[in-house]
Amino acid sequence: MRKERVELDSGSVRVDGPAKVRVVEGQVKTSRGSELGSGDEVVVRRGDRITITPEEDGAELELILGTGAKYSTVEEEEGLETPSDWVDLAEELAEYSGTPVCMIIGPQDSGKTTLATFLANELVDRGLRVGIVDADIGQSDVGPPAVVSLGIMEEPVHELSEVEMRHGYFVGSITPSGHLLQTTVGTRRMVDLALAENVDAVLIDTSGMVHGGPARALKLHKIDVIRPTHVAFLDKEGQVSHIKRMVRSLDYVKVHDLTVPDAVKEVERADRIRRRERILREFFEDREEVELDLDEISIQRSFLGTGEPEEPEDELISLIKAVSDVEPEIVHFERSPDALVLIVKDEAGRIVGKGGRHAKELKKLLGVRELVVVNEDELEGLLVGLCDGVGDLLGIGVIQELDFEDGRMVVEGRLIHDRAVKVVQFGSLKVDPETGEHEPMRVRM
Repeated sequence: MRKERVELDSGSVRVDGPAKVRVVEGQVKTSRGSELGSGDEVVVRRGDRITITPEEDGAELELILGTGAKYSTVEEEEGLETPSDWVDLAEELAEYSGTPVCMIIGPQDSGKTTLATFLANELVDRGLRVGIVDADIGQSDVGPPAVVSLGIMEEPVHELSEVEMRHGYFVGSITPSGHLLQTTVGTRRMVDLALAENVDAVLIDTSGMVHGGPARALKLHKIDVIRPTHVAFLDKEGQVSHIKRMVRSLDYVKVHDLTVPDAVKEVERADRIRRRERILREFFEDREEVELDLDEISIQRSFLGTGEPEEPEDELISLIKAVSDVEPEIVHFERSPDALVLIVKDEAGRIVGKGGRHAKELKKLLGVRELVVVNEDELEGLLVGLCDGVGDLLGIGVIQELDFEDGRMVVEGRLIHDRAVKVVQFGSLKVDPETGEHEPMRVRM
């Protein structure tokens, strides 16, 4: 770690984290639209970049640079100022006759979150209340990963992580792929809640998933269901030109093709993972143990919990052994009109067979549409959403114990609202709340 003093009369300083910037003297403005005065500090986390520009009289900065951090000073003419079309969009949103809803679309590392922060700060500086819908579930700021979240801004911030999450919608994954419906519904729900809070403007920060059929469907249907008044494209190297063409003729939305600043930094995959781990770890610092009665809750987004529990018949066990050569030790068995669910001690993979070969044969012999077989220990650490009786998200947690004999579920989680948990939504991610380490759930629930 080292310290540097930088005096700026003009131009800007660009800082790559991990670092802390303290204003020793003067007034400065950041690329995120926030302002700092003498004695103020801003943290630049690993993988992040910030550009700082002095006001008229110059400024002196102290930089505390961690391992891998760096900085550079750049002259004003090299283009580090906020793009003029960003400023124009902020003015247009501020002067809009109704409540503007602006969706930001761009690939990874195109400056979407920086733009959202800049616009929010500009609008707040004009006395407006701004709803921030954070729909980037893999690189979230307002809420934890795997959640579409809503925060309300009434004061300027240096980064969106300073905005408190008021509401959320559990997606259960760090990628929209395979979760298009949850991501779209969640984004719409958060926009509706923002408007119900009587905000003056809504900004939607979206994921960088922009390529391929699912990405096209996600962006198009989000626009279709939300009907934003503005869509701001950060078309880095033409990577979202195909999405622009799909919406450019829509009468209800104004399309803005904005400049991608030269200062935008490409973030390495390892830094994205570390950032997610840190956010999960910090979110779960205030976790508590929540014990739930299985007879008093509904389980959603899983075949498990939607059928009638039964004692497995000897005929079923014999059939499984005949097909897979495994005699299963069944911990829990339930039957629904379209599925059979088996929670077993172990050997679920062998029962299902390579490529699902045994499961296909068993479904045919049993006359069922779906056969779900899961090892008991695979449920431990599964990320779940905890909701109230009207489906509003109260918090998230991880399953510590699922005791079918006693009819109880124990979740280690954090609640942001103090209401009774009535619904548990299963995700597709396993998380260690102590370290923030996470991995996809390997089996279908």
